[in-house]
Order: sequence, then C-alpha cells, then structure tokens
Amino acid sequence: MSSQISPASGFEKLRRIESSKVFQGAVITIIILSALTIGAKTYDLPPLVEKSLIVMDNAITLFFLVEILFRFGVCANKKRFLFDGWNLFDTLVVIGSLIPLDNSEAVLLGRLLRVFRVLRLVSVVPE
Repeated sequence: MSSQISPASGFEKLRRIESSKVFQGAVITIIILSALTIGAKTYDLPPLVEKSLIVMDNAITLFFLVEILFRFGVCANKKRFLFDGWNLFDTLVVIGSLIPLDNSEAVLLGRLLRVFRVLRLVSVVPE
C-alpha cells in the first residue's frame, strides 16, 4: 500500500501553514525588519553597510513577493482574494517595491511605498 499524500490533504497542509501563528509571526518579523532597514537607509552609512542594506531590502522584497503568491495560491476563492482591500494593498506595495528607481523623485516615492510595508502589520496581525 502506498503512503502518498492526496492533493487535497497537501493543499490543506499549505492552508494550515498560511494561517499558522508561526507563519504570521515570520511575516510580522520581516515587516519590522523592513521598517528598520528603511530607517537605517536614511543615515549616511559606509558603502559596505549601504550595500548590505540593499541586499537585505531585495531579500525582504523577494520574501514579500513569495508570501503574496503563496497566500494567493492557497486561497480557495481567488476572486475574493483579489478584491480584498488588504490583499490589493499588499500586492500594490510589493509590485511598487519591485520597480527599479533611478531619479531622486522616484527614489523618494519608492521609499514611501516601502514605508507602507509597515502598514501591512495591520493586515497581518490577528485581531
């Protein structure tokens, strides 16, 4: 007899992970780390520290992208997910964070979008 996991039970495991306190805690931790990284970038820092913060910021953005795709993937009602205000907000902030910025005004706008990541705490912290 085979001990394969059915697709439904595998999907349920993923849904349980998505709604777990550990997953939510990880997301909250990354949001706070993101805020600290943004705050640190406002100071005049040595080049090595600046490069490290850029790498961290890219990793954080990648985490948020994977997180939103994961939450969308395990959501039973995709249409409802897409029209939920917080999911839409999260998606727009993540997409905005993916856009490379060169000129100074765009950099300020990009920084503002990244600061909005902190507002994700409102959508992530359980009531």
